Amino acid sequence: MTTLHYTTLDVFTTVAFQGNPLAIVHLPSQLSQQQRLLIAREFKFSETIFIHDQELDSRAVFTISIFTPSQELPFAGHPTVGAGCYLLSKTSKDKMTLRMKAGDVLVSSEETGVRLKVPVDFKVHVPYLNDILKGKQPALEEKDYVNGIEGAEPVVSIVKGMTFIMLELSSSEALGKLQLYSQWFSLPDEHIGDWKGAGGPAKLYAFVRMTDGTIRTRMFKGNCEDPATGSATCALGGWLGQQNGDGIWCFRLVQGVEIGRRSEITVFVTV
Repeated sequence: MTTLHYTTLDVFTTVAFQGNPLAIVHLPSQLSQQQRLLIAREFKFSETIFIHDQELDSRAVFTISIFTPSQELPFAGHPTVGAGCYLLSKTSKDKMTLRMKAGDVLVSSEETGVRLKVPVDFKVHVPYLNDILKGKQPALEEKDYVNGIEGAEPVVSIVKGMTFIMLELSSSEALGKLQLYSQWFSLPDEHIGDWKGAGGPAKLYAFVRMTDGTIRTRMFKGNCEDPATGSATCALGGWLGQQNGDGIWCFRLVQGVEIGRRSEITVFVTV
């Protein structure tokens, strides 16, 4: 029987058992796609990553693959941040490149963590509304929706197959009243076009702009809630940057509070 070494981390936090948990599995030999899926299912985390290269101090480029319990993803934020933190802590380097299906991501050390330079595609689609989005939230009222109960919401893809519906709410109280959905959001093919991909159906990213400048968020993928979602924060940051116009913008986001795993993420966007 093959023995594989693994490490677990809590990402987007400095407090144990907060943030978003991540499993890192070291691959001295090739595993099949099915074997990786089975390992990811065993952990039952939102994502598990597999590191393909072992000569830590002699390499500047590391190939990783990212798996949920049901599929491989081209990109995801919290596994990429976690992999960067872990690998930089094991080497004498202050920067490296992570190679994944979506492309190369540069990771560099910061005093309080790591910074990613993510050269991803970015697409804002036509706003979208269906009966499920707001019709399945009995605790929310018209005043809780910034765009109104009949208003369409922005749809953003950060890479092909990673698409988010951005639902802006008027208060943290409204955000706290959001309930899990019983199903995923399936956008019509004509709505996404060529931006369909391996990431599956669209996910809901709800957010509130707080008076202190931070943005409080929650992310739903069907009947599951994610404590921290790097790809969603990148998508929201890109969309907010577009709304602001030319410049360099900094967005500080807090996610996971409602499920007891507070996570803090900072996104810089250049428009």
